[in-house]
Amino acid sequence: MKPIETVKVLAASVIAVVVMVGIARFSYTPMIPEMVAALGLSKSVVGMLATVNYAGYLTGAVLITRISDLGLKVRLYQLGLVVAVVSTVLMGYTTNVWLWFVLRFVSGLSTSAGMLLGAGLLMSWLIKNNQKSELGVFFSGIGLGIVLTAVLAELIKEPFAWDQQWVIYGLVALALLVPAWRWMPDYRACALPQTGQANGANERSRFIWILQLAYFCAGVGYVVTATFLVAIAESMPELRGQGWLVWLIAGLAATPACWLWDVFSRRWGQWLALYLAYTLNSLSIFMLIVNTSLASVMLSSVIYGASFIGIVSMMLAMVGRVFPENPSRPMSRLTFSYGIAQMLAPAVVGYLADVEGNYTNGLWLTLVVMALGVFVLHLARKAQASDAGEATLERT
Repeated sequence: MKPIETVKVLAASVIAVVVMVGIARFSYTPMIPEMVAALGLSKSVVGMLATVNYAGYLTGAVLITRISDLGLKVRLYQLGLVVAVVSTVLMGYTTNVWLWFVLRFVSGLSTSAGMLLGAGLLMSWLIKNNQKSELGVFFSGIGLGIVLTAVLAELIKEPFAWDQQWVIYGLVALALLVPAWRWMPDYRACALPQTGQANGANERSRFIWILQLAYFCAGVGYVVTATFLVAIAESMPELRGQGWLVWLIAGLAATPACWLWDVFSRRWGQWLALYLAYTLNSLSIFMLIVNTSLASVMLSSVIYGASFIGIVSMMLAMVGRVFPENPSRPMSRLTFSYGIAQMLAPAVVGYLADVEGNYTNGLWLTLVVMALGVFVLHLARKAQASDAGEATLERT
């Protein structure tokens, strides 16, 4: 395999993540104040638009667990690229709330295609071509997507109306779709030979169930900060009007972090790397509780961006290596747990904020869940070792 071919494949995968996750999903975050100011949207409509997007993402994750045909996966992955562009552009061509719900739902479907089908297909390609089975570079597309939407939002918010801004996001996605499509390899040629093991039975092991719970905890830590970090920043006089900057810093920290976590994991082991990532994510939450100074919020944003993306990257890469014959399926199972957390946690923390008048108790609850996640992660490690020992005994 020529190095230039490998670079093109990785670049295509990263760009696809930027399109299907960065733009299709994260462009809504900076668009919220624009749409509220122009159209007077209620908080309930704003919240429901976010919820249906998560629902689309979860639906996609469930559907992917049912798909084993490689050719179908490739076609759905390509369809996800197109849907990401179209659903983004069309947001600017209607003010019908129900059509917005439909568009955000299908946008969530495209995000699941980009995250799960894309990660699984790339993992199969890496293994097939004797490359390192790591997904750090792939998931750097999430950080790049955050950076792109944050910078683009600042550039277009003054000269363009809200509907024009949606179209601009869509056109940027269309431009990025071209290299993502042209450099995409023939993933259909990457099918791995069956080992004869009951892959479905392995996926019902204690290890995967416990890992799902640990990933649920990580989902709580991710989404609470992602949802309320900007709000906390905007409540500070020093950062009023600069919430986009805090989100940009998180994206900048996330972009190279995936690669750095791969390096750390390779040298010190994947479990130690995951323990550290969970601990750092917890630290970023703790900093928001004990100190809301400008420096503390900025540093918390950096630690958060670097840690949450590492958890996602290493977790999905881990199950991809454990179940190489159909990596998208266990990845989807983990993502379903992560998605449930994304739907439940903001509602609970938002309710506590309404009752208490601040985010302190909600953040404490989030911190407890993340601490529990570290413990559950340790249980998953023991379960994997136990399952491996039982498998060895069965073969002898």
